[in-house]
Amino acid sequence: MYITTILLPLLNCTSCALKWTSEQQPVVQPPAGLAAPNDPHPKKPGHRRPVPELYYKRYSEQTFIGTHDAAAVRTEDNGWSISGNQYFNVSTQLNAGVRLVQAQGHSDPQGTDDIRLCHFNCALMDGGSLHDHLRHVKDFLNENPFEVVTLLFVNTGPALRQWAKAYYDNGLDLMSYVPPAQKRNRNMRLEDWPTIAELVESNQRLITFLSRGADEDLVPFLLPEFDYLFETNFINDNPWEFGCDASRPWYGQHYTPNMLALVNHFLYAQFLGFRYPNATFANTTNKVHMEDDQTSCS
Repeated sequence: MYITTILLPLLNCTSCALKWTSEQQPVVQPPAGLAAPNDPHPKKPGHRRPVPELYYKRYSEQTFIGTHDAAAVRTEDNGWSISGNQYFNVSTQLNAGVRLVQAQGHSDPQGTDDIRLCHFNCALMDGGSLHDHLRHVKDFLNENPFEVVTLLFVNTGPALRQWAKAYYDNGLDLMSYVPPAQKRNRNMRLEDWPTIAELVESNQRLITFLSRGADEDLVPFLLPEFDYLFETNFINDNPWEFGCDASRPWYGQHYTPNMLALVNHFLYAQFLGFRYPNATFANTTNKVHMEDDQTSCS
């Protein structure tokens, strides 16, 4: 993996998920130490060990590292497509410690009711079905009963019933967190979120945000993203220009709303006006700069 996102729901935090980009000529070759251009063999991530002392902290008092367009995986089968954001699948990402998984949901070009997890366009990168994606998430939750996972989906058009069906089919509706009804409509404050221990005890260990199309009266476990969190700028072409201000929704410069923050920390490269994931800066994007942004935005 090399494109990261951080869910940084810290008290007094200014933002929590970053997207990076830098203006340079396209480089198909993965970064040194991750892969070779024609035969990428990136170093496989390790396994995260649970941190017991964090169980009694609120969900909103912790930082969760995430992957942007997690289903868009570069493989030998797709020619290590530059449309891909990751080198490892979602199961590997979760086992490596990722706890926020982001993806885009698209209507199936074949006309079925399945939601496809594509990157911008299904012709460029089709990361598989939402149903299979959720199955891998459920497998991880079943194998790790003390872990909590957050999913964030960009909804490009599929109906709410299609999203809900994938959850029902996998039984994830029963494992999903549902906020109190009185906390809907942007009334959920940082101090209102449960602790990890409470989520584990109730087995509501999956939290899902949907960018648009959510209706908590109809499907209470699919949360309207911008009712519960804000994002920093997600179009970043320069590794030195990440910021902490809320971009979506816009609250004004240097204003920090009392809600979860998504700090976009992934980088694009740009060529002839076309943006694509920048693997060249991966070692920097995923290490030093990410640590700096976590500190400055919290």
